[in-house]
Amino acid sequence: MGSENKEKTNETVKQERNLSEAEKKRVEAFAVTEEKMKQEGYVRKDLTISIEKANLVGPLLVLPIMAVLIAVFIILYGFEPVREVIKDHSLWTGVSIVLAGLSIIPLAIVHEWIHGLSWGISAKHHMKDIEYGFIKEKLTPYCYCRSPLSKGAYVFGSMMPLTILGVVVSIVAIIIASPVLLLVGLMQVLGGCGDILITGMLLRYKTNGKDVVLLDHPTECGLIVFEKQK
Repeated sequence: MGSENKEKTNETVKQERNLSEAEKKRVEAFAVTEEKMKQEGYVRKDLTISIEKANLVGPLLVLPIMAVLIAVFIILYGFEPVREVIKDHSLWTGVSIVLAGLSIIPLAIVHEWIHGLSWGISAKHHMKDIEYGFIKEKLTPYCYCRSPLSKGAYVFGSMMPLTILGVVVSIVAIIIASPVLLLVGLMQVLGGCGDILITGMLLRYKTNGKDVVLLDHPTECGLIVFEKQK
């Protein structure tokens, strides 16, 4: 990216929020990488989405997953486990419900940690290429991968938090007939709606050649595809 494009990128993002020093450094490093890619004949394609749109459209994509998990629980146990929780006024049950609701905060951090660990497996310098941070304006933690990833590696890392924290936890909840734990799992499935949205965008994107490089976007939710034309 030339200096003019870099300034334009910074200005566009700044209109929405102020960039942290770490983000500014990423934008500068990315500008160098993009300029190099352009010189080598690559064309840029952004596959990004705003956090607001992800929160609006994403839930529609995970609703079928949530519906299946809930349906399986009801088929196996009916509504009796839920009634028991409602009728149980013990301290432990109350604390469990409160903790289930509050779990969304620490698990949001774990969600990003899983992203980093999963992408770090395929990253050039592994975990050294992974960066974590927090967007204050959006109250959103994030994970950033500095090195290029293959399509399979990106999809793998993108979907792992939803799979582990959402689907697996929900399956465990079904096995032990715990509606409280199921609630935790369902909230994490919902928390992965942005990831499944971006993954869908990537899987639908058709490349014109085999020489494709995927890079995490330095400041936005999503990625950038660099593709060398035939």
